[in-house]
Amino acid sequence: MIQVKNRACVRTVAVRSLWASKMRNLIAVIAIMLTTMLFTALFTIAISINDSFQQSNFLMVGGYGHGAFKKLTEEQMETGLKIFEESILANL
Repeated sequence: MIQVKNRACVRTVAVRSLWASKMRNLIAVIAIMLTTMLFTALFTIAISINDSFQQSNFLMVGGYGHGAFKKLTEEQMETGLKIFEESILANL
């Protein structure tokens, strides 16, 4: 803030200006509140849509894992199960 010698006078003028334009200040406060609610609603809807999209992808794949295998041969499935069992036993 700029340092002035007549700080009391500047403060008095500022306060009188605020009180003189009550309607403009009220409209500004309402506009700020509406903008805040708009952004909150916007981000809430965006996150909800993203979650729904993710949920539908999980259901299409058939599970809630991070990955899925489709069209595996019997040999590939046995190899995968063997590796999975070994990793489980290694973590015990």
